[in-house]
Amino acid sequence: MQKIKFSILTIIFLLSALTLYSQERGNETIEDLIEEIAANSDEELDYTTLYEDLTFFQNNPLNLNEATREDFERLHFMNDLQINSILEYKEKYGQILTIYELQLIPGFEDADIFRLLPFVSVNEVEEFQKLNIKRMAKYGSHQVFLRNQFIVQEQKGYNISDSVIAENPDKNRYLGNRMKYYVKYKYHYKDRVHWGVTMEKDPGEQFFQGTQKQGFDYYSGHIQLNDMGKFKRTIVGDYQLQFGQGLVLWTGMGFGKSSMTMNVKKKPQGIKKYGSTNENQFMRGAATIVSLGKFDIAGFYSYKKIDANISSLDTIEDADVREVSSLQITGLHSTPNEVADKHAINEMLYGGNVTYKGDHFKMGLTFVNYFFSADLNKNVKPYSQFDFQGNTGFNVGLNYNYIYKNINIFGEAATNNDLGIAVMNGALFPLAPQMHLSVIQRYYQKNYHAYYGGSFAEGSKPINEQGVYFGTEIYPIKHWKIAAYFDAYSFPWLKFRSNSPTNGFDYLVQADYSASRYLSMYWKIKREIKPENISSSDIAIIYPQELDKLSFRYHVKFSVSRTITLANRMEISRYKKGEITEKGYMIYQDFRYKPQNLPLTLNFRYAMFDAPYNARFYAYESDILYAFSIPGYFYKGTRTYLTLKYDINKSISVWARYSQFSYADKDVLGEGSLNEIIGNNKSEVKLQMRIKL
Repeated sequence: MQKIKFSILTIIFLLSALTLYSQERGNETIEDLIEEIAANSDEELDYTTLYEDLTFFQNNPLNLNEATREDFERLHFMNDLQINSILEYKEKYGQILTIYELQLIPGFEDADIFRLLPFVSVNEVEEFQKLNIKRMAKYGSHQVFLRNQFIVQEQKGYNISDSVIAENPDKNRYLGNRMKYYVKYKYHYKDRVHWGVTMEKDPGEQFFQGTQKQGFDYYSGHIQLNDMGKFKRTIVGDYQLQFGQGLVLWTGMGFGKSSMTMNVKKKPQGIKKYGSTNENQFMRGAATIVSLGKFDIAGFYSYKKIDANISSLDTIEDADVREVSSLQITGLHSTPNEVADKHAINEMLYGGNVTYKGDHFKMGLTFVNYFFSADLNKNVKPYSQFDFQGNTGFNVGLNYNYIYKNINIFGEAATNNDLGIAVMNGALFPLAPQMHLSVIQRYYQKNYHAYYGGSFAEGSKPINEQGVYFGTEIYPIKHWKIAAYFDAYSFPWLKFRSNSPTNGFDYLVQADYSASRYLSMYWKIKREIKPENISSSDIAIIYPQELDKLSFRYHVKFSVSRTITLANRMEISRYKKGEITEKGYMIYQDFRYKPQNLPLTLNFRYAMFDAPYNARFYAYESDILYAFSIPGYFYKGTRTYLTLKYDINKSISVWARYSQFSYADKDVLGEGSLNEIIGNNKSEVKLQMRIKL
């Protein structure tokens, strides 16, 4: 049986051509994933974890014959139906002989296999080896990154005279220079040992002077050990927590609504190292997972200083009693006010998770207690009166996951110290071999708040929301795929910019056509309708009015040759709210050049756009490694960038990037802010070097 499979599959695929293509395809897969996530969030997300997971498997391909469910979940683009199928196939037929055997497994189309190729391999199952210091020293991988970036044009906040500062020392201004410095060191030995250090100075922050005499404004470090006897994973330093479906704990990035409609279920990794530059969404301390038969028991402790705005400070019997009006999450400490808020209070949290893992059923209990060294006392408004107040709280949640054949049912229920309730349930299942369906129901009460929660929701947090989501993937004929979702939701209580309970819906339809690995295109339409307060100074009573956002996109990518790839996009949008209607468009041309005889990669874009702010666009841009650029395209102008990567040798690679917005309808950019630029151009330079040892 296995010999027959091997012969048939070898004839079907031209192995050598696909191998040459796989590295470039891997980079495109990562970029496509980031753009999908970014397209559905106005927040500035951190994609470092996703990038690190996938680039790790690019350089250390996952052995399909050794991979567990948790390993496959780290390949973020694989959905649960595909993971279930491949595990069942291995259980039934034994080891996979070739990567191309995937086409015999239900749920894997040609496009899925091409996407998977750069990250996996097929080898014999290796015998488990104990850690050996000599082997770690010889075969471990060291990498050092050095980066500098800055805005070319002069910005107002850096041009404050000494005489003005002498008269007003607290004047709002940037304390440091315009440079952003980034240094990162990381080491790994296979997937057993990881450690690393990350350092960053943001633009405007001081460096080895003033308030930053210690050098960088931000330092982060970690050590992670995997598979050390009963200790499945142990981390000391900075780390992230991901359990259940995120109702209690979920730090880091996760999929929400996108054209990847079968990826709505979260894939928790429990505890994982943290080496990014988001200065808030992480824990600092120690965490471990102990494996005892079918039970995984996790425990964690975190203590760190966080930024906050101090609203009052009273001294009673030699003890400071402080209150804060808000927690600051930008991570910036470049102005006097930002420096005053830096590390103003302490945050401590501890908790754990107990998970039972059966063959087809998994259940986990998660709990967390958190404490602040000052009371959070917000300026309460009608919509925020049920938000978290005080200095201590807890969350506890029960999650489950059940697999029956090709059906996956999952969910979580949680509560907090205010006895608020949050429940979400979901299912993934095939209606037919060429049609898959996903469903998610959620119910989040207005008094449920999870400080580090991050479950599926229309809002940014699981609070004050009810809704039902339906998603589908259909493969009607060869080379075609149709993905669609419809999400209907309501907000039983008031929200920011909504002075009454409201409801809304959004939907997306995307049709993909993949003629070959050299040519692909898609059409996407997305619409969102939900109420928002009317914006008018002439109305005495402000009330919600229907807001209607509609966008259409056509995107095509094709390889002219083995060295040149082109991509084109046309996108139009419409924003409608009451009497206001705004429309916009964006068109861009991408050019990628990778010569066969030179270790060089070049990416260039030229874009034209004309869109009011409310009808703006977001588009992923090719950037230097571990830097991410997803700017908003609005007003009227052009956008260009050129990114170069050159491998000097096997150990040293360098990147250079120049990008520029040029506006036709502006003479001053960022008027009135510290970032004000006189002129209509805003340019940025990035330089980076990576040293591999």
